[in-house]
Amino acid sequence: MTSTTTDTGTDGRITVRISDPGELIAAVPHLLTYRPGPSVVLLNHGGPKRPITPVIRADLPDETCEPDVARELLRAMLRHPGAGVTVVIIGRRPGHRAPLGRMPHNGLAHRLMSAFGDAGRPVDHALWVPEIRGGARWRCYHERCLRGVLPDDRETVLAATMATTGQVTYGSREEVARLLDPDDRAAITRRQRMLDAAIDNWPARPIPTVPGSSDKAKQAGSPDKAKHAAAGSSAVEPHGAAEPADRTAGRGAAPDWFGEAESAEHLAVVRAALARAVAGDFDLSDEDVVSLAMALSDLTVRDRCLTTADPPGEPPATVAERLWLELVRRTPVPERAEPAVLLGYSAYRRGDGVLAALAFDNALAAHPGHRLAELLRICLSHQLPPETLRRLSDCQEGGLMPM
Repeated sequence: MTSTTTDTGTDGRITVRISDPGELIAAVPHLLTYRPGPSVVLLNHGGPKRPITPVIRADLPDETCEPDVARELLRAMLRHPGAGVTVVIIGRRPGHRAPLGRMPHNGLAHRLMSAFGDAGRPVDHALWVPEIRGGARWRCYHERCLRGVLPDDRETVLAATMATTGQVTYGSREEVARLLDPDDRAAITRRQRMLDAAIDNWPARPIPTVPGSSDKAKQAGSPDKAKHAAAGSSAVEPHGAAEPADRTAGRGAAPDWFGEAESAEHLAVVRAALARAVAGDFDLSDEDVVSLAMALSDLTVRDRCLTTADPPGEPPATVAERLWLELVRRTPVPERAEPAVLLGYSAYRRGDGVLAALAFDNALAAHPGHRLAELLRICLSHQLPPETLRRLSDCQEGGLMPM
């Protein structure tokens, strides 16, 4: 039984090959980007020289729910090509007691092995470990009953390789979620007032009239109501880690309709911010945040920003993703939804489903009913492969990143 080997390709990318089950378990926090608690984790093996993707995690179910959970996990994994699967069960569900002589969650492990075997994708390893920490003892559910001791996951070859590329492994999912928390509530209140003023000064959208609709036209033609109609929302009540609920009372999002001249100005604002980001400057003034919030509310501009996620994981996409994250932390609701959906799209494209889910949820908390966030959240919940989303950016004109 072996260990871990590495190869460096002609493009400079490092490939880490893992064949030891203990090393594979120790890789789970790095593949998920955080250290999971009690969970069932599936790792899809694409075949020789293919990456382990996707990595799907679920909470450990009650025994009565195991058949449904097994079916859902199978359905999600089979949406991706693969040659085999590793099942890792971590810890125990609260209240679970394994029968004498059986491993914890034995029934779930064997349901998954049977389901994947029937589907033609064998389970290479089915492993249990009480927790992922150095020195923990792992065991195998297969009859050959392999067992061993976990290495320290912080000191593996994979951990060192990921550290050299700047990838971070967090202590928990909650720690990842805190990355999206507002940076300074007083500053957000200040920017909220600035956005209110900018929106109030924006001209109302002309309301076309038809015979017999004069009363409705007059009603909708008032500046405030026209702006709210154009925005597609009225007062928004944020949820979760967001600003106080009365923060946006009485106003809608920034207008999402703009003429060609305004869109050109908005594109210039975004290009300038991306150029500064590429140079390592992520310092955003209040004026910068407000200008970018207005620019990204222009859906033509927002949709063109989807192209910054390509190629996924490459330095330009990483820089753009960090800019969207900074804007999520600094932008008031409901305008925060636009950088949040861009952040989620970029994370989804490079295979980080955890950050993508958090970002889409953040967007929907900032702007309930946000169409693109809802669409992408559904795609993610159904485990659609990241490459299937490429058509969203392929149909947009790029050219936003500096050459």
